Formats: sequence, structure tokens, C-alpha cells
Amino acid sequence: MPKNVTRTGSPNAAGADAAAKIDADFKKASANGKINTASADKLIRQARDNKLTESEANAFKADAQRYASSFEPDAKQKIDTFISGEMHKIEVLDPGPHADPGDIKDPAVLKGDKDKLEQQDVKGGKLFIGGVNGADPQQNYIGDCYLIASMSAVARENPKAISDAFKQNADGTYTVRIFKKEGSKYVPQEFKIDGDLPRNDWQGAAYASDTNGKELWPALLEKAFAARAGSYGKIEAGIPGDAMAAITGKPSTDIDMRGKGVNPDDVFKQIDAAVKAHKPATAVTLSDASAAKYKGTNIYTDHTYTVYGTSVENGLKYVQLRNPWGESEPANNGPDDGIFKLPLDQFMSLFCGVSING
Repeated sequence: MPKNVTRTGSPNAAGADAAAKIDADFKKASANGKINTASADKLIRQARDNKLTESEANAFKADAQRYASSFEPDAKQKIDTFISGEMHKIEVLDPGPHADPGDIKDPAVLKGDKDKLEQQDVKGGKLFIGGVNGADPQQNYIGDCYLIASMSAVARENPKAISDAFKQNADGTYTVRIFKKEGSKYVPQEFKIDGDLPRNDWQGAAYASDTNGKELWPALLEKAFAARAGSYGKIEAGIPGDAMAAITGKPSTDIDMRGKGVNPDDVFKQIDAAVKAHKPATAVTLSDASAAKYKGTNIYTDHTYTVYGTSVENGLKYVQLRNPWGESEPANNGPDDGIFKLPLDQFMSLFCGVSING
């Protein structure tokens, strides 16, 4: 919070001090009965002066709810946007020790997250809830869309490959199988991990999660990939075909949609055949250099999507896709769950390659 807040004593004491100071700021802002945009801007500036600790972020969020009726509409929108968008980026852990609760050393989080996240067990979490589903994995604040989209693709078309990858051990740990390519073969490797995942109390899951918050397999599989690589930072950016192969132990093939003489109907036939054969598939968009053509589409450059299906409607061919964020999609595609369909011509324009596994 503001730089004049002194953080001393225990984390609980520091949290109480922070909550009192933040409450005083909100009371001052609402002294005239209403919190206008200028006052909202001041509250946000004060929050930006220093990184918010978990306690400070919780206090800020609680006061924003407590004083909700005092906000003018534009001021309320500013505060809500700050809380939902920027706050998690400047929030850090409360003062005090944050020991790793497990016996197994966890892969390091991203460099910029060292003071924001701690390894936490998910209370009430279960490895699988209602079986394995392509809509389970959700990407959060780490750049591994290629991996999460690949998880989704395999889960949708070959769920047994996901369930077979895990073994729950009697001591509460998990043994996770990931395949490594050696020559022309894929050899299984096993990684023992515990259930501690990068989280904080305010934000919850920071990296891979699932859509209901309690199903663990997407985050545990991501953690196993990070353990294999050496850290979470080392799994940012990658090749979806390789990720699918590492999960299934089967090779992937690629379709270069920007190759010379590529025929859209041929691309559609290959994707359609893969879908009908229950082969996992992903599709990749163009690089940031082509950002202008994506304006207003709600599709993102340099991003990997799961191929969810194909269809022909009134003579028009469509490719169905899923954003690994579990949200954000083109308009008029039903609920904002990240699942949408594109006409083949638009798909060919916005995507540059497809990977098919198996």
C-alpha cells in the first residue's frame, strides 16, 4: 500500500495494520457521501506506490465491496477494473517465512513471481472429478498455451492417455509419466511430485488450473513438465506437437498452412479426418507481427488453440476451436467458455499451422 505503511511484527500484525490504513483511505475518500473518479484514482495510485501484500490486497478488495454503494458508476468501474486486472500483478506475499510444506523440492516459479506465490496444497482437491474432459485445463499467468492446449486436445480425444499418466502414491504424492523421444521411439519417464502448487490466498491458482478449482490433474501435469525441464520458467513457449507426443507417447505431424500451394479444402480434410479418428490436434496463430489482422476478432497472435471439431453447415465449412484460457472468443459463439467455430476461410487467414498427434 502507501510507502508510509510500516510492516513490522508478525504477518498477522502487519495485515491488521494494512487493513486499518486501507479502511481509513476508503473512509476519507467517501467523506462526502460519494466516491468519485478522482478519489478512485487516488485509491489506485496509493495501491501502486508499493506492491500490495496479500493482506493489503484482501483489505482493498473487502473495502471496495463494503463501500460499493458509495461509488459513482465510473469510479466503481475503475476500481473493479483495477482489482480484476492489475492487482494480481503488483500483489506480493505477506512478510514472514513461507516454507515449502512438502518433502519434495518443487520446480521454481517464474522469476517475477518469487515474491508473489508460494507452494500450497489445494484443500479439497482431487486428481480427477467426473473423469477427464477437454474443457478441464485452463491456462493462467504463465506463457505455456502450447502445453495447456495440448493437454486439452489429448483429454478430449484420448482421455485414457491422461488418466494413465498418473499414479497416486500412498504417501500423498503423485508419480507422473511423461514420454521422451529417443531416436524414433518414445520412452516413458516418471517424475514424482507432491500436490503443492503455485498459488496465493487472494489469487488462488496462478498457473495451470481447471474450470472448477478443485480438479488437480492439469496443474499436476504442468508441474511434472516443469520438474522435467527444471523450472516453470523453462516451460514457457514450446511446440504443441512435441507436448502432445510427450503426453501420449505417439508422434505428431504438422500441417504448414502457409506453405506454397496449400489448398484450404485439403487442410479441412486432414483436420476432419483427425477429428473423426479421435486424434488430438492443435492450431497456432500468426506472430505478433501480424497483430493488425486480429483486431476485433478476439483471437490472439502467437497463441495455441485446441482443435475441437469440424462441421459443414449450409455448405460452409467450419473449424471448432478452444482457447486454453477457458474464455475469450469471437462474438456470437454462445457462452464465453473459450469454445468457438470459425469459417474455413477465416481459419486459414488467422492460423498458420496445425499439429495432429497419433
